Amino acid sequence: MKLKIKSQIKEVDLILLFDVMALLIFGLVSVASASFPTTIKYDVNRFYYLIRQLVWMVLGIFSVLFIIKVNKNFIKKNINWVFLLSIILIFMLWTPMGKLVNGQVRWLKIEIAGREIFAFQPSDILKVSSILFLAKYLANNFNKIKEDSIFVTILVIMGFSIVPIMIKDFSTAIVIGLALFAMFTSAGMTKKEFLIMLLMGLGLVVLILMGPGSKYRRERIMGLIASDQGDVSDELYQITQSLYAIALGGYTGSGFFQSKQKYANLPEAHTDFIFSVICEEFGFVGALVLIILYLILIYRGFKIATQTDDLFYKFTAIGITTYIGIQAFFNIGVTCKILPVTGITLPFISYGGTALVMSMVAVGLLLKISKDGN
Repeated sequence: MKLKIKSQIKEVDLILLFDVMALLIFGLVSVASASFPTTIKYDVNRFYYLIRQLVWMVLGIFSVLFIIKVNKNFIKKNINWVFLLSIILIFMLWTPMGKLVNGQVRWLKIEIAGREIFAFQPSDILKVSSILFLAKYLANNFNKIKEDSIFVTILVIMGFSIVPIMIKDFSTAIVIGLALFAMFTSAGMTKKEFLIMLLMGLGLVVLILMGPGSKYRRERIMGLIASDQGDVSDELYQITQSLYAIALGGYTGSGFFQSKQKYANLPEAHTDFIFSVICEEFGFVGALVLIILYLILIYRGFKIATQTDDLFYKFTAIGITTYIGIQAFFNIGVTCKILPVTGITLPFISYGGTALVMSMVAVGLLLKISKDGN
């Protein structure tokens, strides 16, 4: 059994494998430090979040091994109901199962006898399932991709993947939308279809931003472009503290566990703003190493997509690589005041069970494609 697993691992893209392992180790180290003040606040074991992250990582490793071993047809056969289930879970955010965290309902809670035992973000599941579902449809209809009926069906698939979650989790919807858009573009989108999708996408974004429940989104955008911090201090607070943390780190950082910003000034230090803590403790050098690791992942992901002749695999690899790359860019962009605060996590690095497991599932698919496609 061990020899069989070893032989399968040797057949995958080893550069991608070691790159992701480095990201995971980087994440564990960062979570251990960034979560320390939160453990003090809630009076729990000082490595409470690290231990939980390790548990999720082990689950993710088993998921990767399962995906590498399972037959491609098994994935294609079951993706329909998984995609449907993902959408149902998104709609359940409007039920009593929806959990309010930091003023937003992005989590589903599982309770027994009135006591919460588990909570997860269904949007993380939707990211992967929507990519697989569209990849299957594009592969099955590749020879008819120029037909209007195929284009309409693709719009419907993208609509179900984006619109419901956009109301609750705007930034995640953008990530999913860009990943699916990249997949369709690679399949042979016409200029007319490109223009239609662009206008529909921009219209949907404006519609959501102008909605009555999006005041905080508009304030975040204004906070990003405002020149006077005093005008929108609440919206700028997180970004301002993030920039302070980055500046304090300098070139080489203050040292592991030596961040000062994480103790009081930097909210969500172990989740959304963990990159800021990395910059403060490991400096420009540490941040650069992390960014290079992401660039290697993106390069290997797209290379895997170009090397396989299987259309389902090709579109899946493009979608997954795009989603991971865009999400990493969004998170880093927020901490550096390039983008407004989004509440999106840093793949493989930020604390969070669902996000970590589904990111590893996504990488497991890339590794499988590299094994089967070569």
